[in-house]
Amino acid sequence: MICQDQPAPSMVFDVVIVGAGPAGLMAAVWMAQLNIKTLVIEMKSCRTLTGHADGLESRTLEILDSFGLAGIIWKESNRTMEVCLWHHDSRGDLCRDSVSPNCNPGLSRFQEVTLGQGRIEERLLEFIDKSPNVQIKWKTSPQELLIHQDLVDLHREHAVELRLDTDSVVRTKYLIGCDGAHSWVRKQLGLSLEGKSAGNGDWGVLDCIPTTDFPDIRKRCIIKSQAGNVMIIPREDNLVRFYVQLPARCATRFRRDRRPSVLLSILGDALKPYYLVTSHVEWCTIYTVGQRLCRDFSVQDRVFLSGDAVHTHSPKAGQGMNVSMQDTYNLGWKLASVLRGVATSAILRTYQEERLPVAERLIRFDRRMCLGICSGSDHASADRENLADFRDETTGLEETLSEENTTASGLSVTYPPNLLVTATRIPPSQPDKHGVLYCSTPHLAKNIVIGRRLPDVLVLCQSNSQPWYLQERLPSTGQWHLLVFGGDISKASQLQRVEALARQLTRPNSILAPLCMPGATTTVGSVAVYLIHSASRFDVQLMNLPPIFRPYDDRRGREYRRVFADNEGFAPGCGMAYSLYGIAPEGCVVLLRPDQHCSLVVPLEDADTLERFFSLFVPV
Repeated sequence: MICQDQPAPSMVFDVVIVGAGPAGLMAAVWMAQLNIKTLVIEMKSCRTLTGHADGLESRTLEILDSFGLAGIIWKESNRTMEVCLWHHDSRGDLCRDSVSPNCNPGLSRFQEVTLGQGRIEERLLEFIDKSPNVQIKWKTSPQELLIHQDLVDLHREHAVELRLDTDSVVRTKYLIGCDGAHSWVRKQLGLSLEGKSAGNGDWGVLDCIPTTDFPDIRKRCIIKSQAGNVMIIPREDNLVRFYVQLPARCATRFRRDRRPSVLLSILGDALKPYYLVTSHVEWCTIYTVGQRLCRDFSVQDRVFLSGDAVHTHSPKAGQGMNVSMQDTYNLGWKLASVLRGVATSAILRTYQEERLPVAERLIRFDRRMCLGICSGSDHASADRENLADFRDETTGLEETLSEENTTASGLSVTYPPNLLVTATRIPPSQPDKHGVLYCSTPHLAKNIVIGRRLPDVLVLCQSNSQPWYLQERLPSTGQWHLLVFGGDISKASQLQRVEALARQLTRPNSILAPLCMPGATTTVGSVAVYLIHSASRFDVQLMNLPPIFRPYDDRRGREYRRVFADNEGFAPGCGMAYSLYGIAPEGCVVLLRPDQHCSLVVPLEDADTLERFFSLFVPV
C-alpha cells in the first residue's frame, strides 16, 4: 500500500527485518556485526525446533566463518563425503550403481555438511544476542505497510512504516522481507511468484533415527525404486532424513492422518531386501515440487525481498537455506554502507542485479535435479527398467550432482559487471554504462575471476611465518580488502613499484587515503591493504616496507598481519598462491568487496583506476 501522507510519530529503526528464518537471521548478523539499529519481527514464538532445511554448502560455511561462526557449526554437523546411486534391476534386486565424492576437493577448505536448521538458527541467534543494537520480537506480525513517497529519495529519512499486531507503529529506513514463500511483505508490494508445480507428484519428508541393515545409511543416497524413489541424507546425532516419492493415494492418506507410518511403509518397500525400523521420528511432512520466482527483489531501494520470498523450489539439492543466506549476505553490507554514509544509495541497485541471475540459475538447476531423482520410478515408462537406460539417467544425474558442488553451491557464483564489479573488456573509446573509461586487467591474475569470490590459498605471515588461509584474513566487517601482489620485492626495481603504489594510495588528495587510514571509528567502507609478495621472506624486513602495509594506531598498536610471503612453510600447500591465482611476474592489485567477491584487477601502477572506481559511489 502506498501512502502520500506524513508518517505519525513511532518507534524508529534503521532496518526492520520481517522473518527470523535463515535469511532474516543472516541479515540480522550483518546488522549486529556493524552496529546498525535493527528490529526483527517473527510471527512464531521461537526459533525452528525440528525439521525444515538441513544442508550447508561450502560457500555458506565460508560466509559463516567470516563471522567466526563456522567452527562450532562444523563440529556439530555431519559431513556427507560420498553420494551413492542405487536402483532396482529387472529382477527386482536393489543394486548399488555408483559411489562418488560428494564434494569437489580444492575448491574450498570446507565441504557440504548437514545440520538441522534449528541448530544453525541457534548459533546465529547467539551471535545476534550479543549486540545491543538488534532486537527480536517473537509472536509479532505486521498488519500494514506504508511507503511515504515524499521521503523515498531521501535515504536519511525513515520512509517505510509498519503497523504491527501489537498496535505499535514502527518506522524504518529499510525493510527486508525474509518471510518465506507466502511472504506478507511481497503481497503488500503487489508482487507474486511466477511458476508452477512440477509434474512428478508429492514427496514425503521424514527425520528419524533408523535401525537398518542397509549398508549406505550414513551416506547420501538416491534410490530408484518402483515402490517410490527415495533420497537419503544422513544428519547429526544419528538422525537420517528420507525424501520419499509418494503415490497419489498415499499422499492423500498422509495429508488426512499425518501419520509417519505412511512414509515408513513406502520406505520399507523401496529398501527391500534390507529392513528399516525406527522408534524415534523427529519430524515429517509432505510437499509438492514447484519452482517459482519473483523478478522484483526490491521496490524503490527501500523494501527488499530475499530467500523463499523471491524464489521457491524443491529441497532435494539442499540449496534453499544456502541461497537464502547468501541473498542477505550480499545485501547486508550494502545497506550498512549506505546507513553509515560511506556509500551512496546507488549501490543498493546491485542487489537485484546480482542475486536475480543466481535465483534463475537455481530454478533451472532444481528442475534438472528433480528430473534426475524422480525418473525411473513406477510413474515412468516401462523401458526405463532397461539397465542401459538407467545408466544413461545416472550419468546425467551425476553431472547434476557435480554441478551442485560447484556453481550451485555458491563457490562459482560470478556477479556481472555493475557499479561494484568492473568489466574486463571495453572498447578503447567506449566508456562503461556509468560513463567511466576503464576496466580490469584479468591477464595479471588469470585464475581470479572478476565478480567471483576469491578462492582460498595458504600464505605465510611475514612477521612470524605462521601459515594462514587468506580468507581467514578477510572477515566480514564491512571493510574492503586491497591485495597487493608485489612480486619478488627482493629486487630493487620491483620494490620501487610497490613503494610508488603506496605513495599513490596515501597522497593527501587521494580519495583512498582516508579509507586506508588505521584507527577509524568504524570499519564499514574502509580499505585494508595487504601485501603478498613472492620473495623469500628471509630477504624482506617488515619495518623497511611502506607504513601502509604495517599500520599503527595508539589503541591497538601495530598490525603485523598485513604482509604475507608466498613461500613454502609449516603447512602443506604453502608457496602456491601465485601459481594458483595465476599472478603475473610483474604483480598486480586485486580489490575485494566486503563480501569477498572480486571487484577489479589492475597493474601496480594503476592507482588511478582504483580512484575512479571508488569515486562512483563514495560520497564526496
